[in-house]
Amino acid sequence: MKIITFANQKGGCGKTTLAVNFAAGLAKRKIKTLLIDLDPQAHATLYLGYKDQSNNSILKIFDNLIKNIEFDPKNYIISRNPEFSFISSEIELGALESELSEKSYALELLKRLIEKTETLNFEYIIVDTPPNLGFLTLNALKCADIVIIPLECSIFSLQGSENLKKIVSLFGNYYEKLPLFFHLITLFDKRSNFNKEFLRKIEKIIDSLLSPPVRNNIHLKEASYLGKTIFEHNPFCRGAQDIEKVIEDFLKKIKEIRAVDFCCEAHSAQKIYLVGDFNNWQRREEYALVRKNGRWQKKVYLPKGKYRYKFIIDNNWSHDNSNPHKETDNFGGYNSLLNLEG
Repeated sequence: MKIITFANQKGGCGKTTLAVNFAAGLAKRKIKTLLIDLDPQAHATLYLGYKDQSNNSILKIFDNLIKNIEFDPKNYIISRNPEFSFISSEIELGALESELSEKSYALELLKRLIEKTETLNFEYIIVDTPPNLGFLTLNALKCADIVIIPLECSIFSLQGSENLKKIVSLFGNYYEKLPLFFHLITLFDKRSNFNKEFLRKIEKIIDSLLSPPVRNNIHLKEASYLGKTIFEHNPFCRGAQDIEKVIEDFLKKIKEIRAVDFCCEAHSAQKIYLVGDFNNWQRREEYALVRKNGRWQKKVYLPKGKYRYKFIIDNNWSHDNSNPHKETDNFGGYNSLLNLEG
């Protein structure tokens, strides 16, 4: 099961439209998918034409988790078709942020919900987040294997993307996995010289761009008004075609990605970082390992290839003692070796 979070601090960039239709597009390919609406605005819920959010929304689920009340997640999951289901949201979810701001368990709520869905055999969970960096978005980032950042053609949208990455870095020693980031241009008007120039610049500075850009399309707005996905409303329009191609590009790209679980046995250590070819040997907070059950660990997603790496254990550089594959470095020690080409 892979968890994809759609997020951008900047609102109005087509995030919810993408999240809903990306989930629907995966389901169209017979990939069992769950969409979770984590935005108090409940736009994903409304997009799917669902207005009665009382008693079975994400808010009720979180309330059960906070109070340690046992529940069956199937009772809160709304089935759209055999491959596509969703969990709704409601406006009162926004009140939780102020109530839980100082609670230690606040960032674990979505993770605990997802753990309860593991027996339901979803291949993908798509999370739509609010346009801010509050505890709901932090919950979604903590769970994410993949983060897709929609970018409209503006500097504000790009700044929102940078802020998301900074948050992941700041919370590096709390996150057990470092998500893989993708970006996607939205609301694209190919007639606009500014849009075309923006795309050219983005292609030069971002190597994780999904393609093609999703063009402005009135049928996407019509679909949300009718409470339908774009594939239910007009599967042959430009909006549907663009999203289909984006999903195809995404599925092709992730075939070249490998999940690596790095572990280090250093019980007395105070802080451990992972450094290597994949991060230019720089000590960065997003690569800080997390202590769990007496072990230090971090899941990292890397493209196929060969890598050298080390751990920095309380300022002391060390190879990975659990990995027998190593080579001598220039300082009389060893680099651990990782081969992901298979």
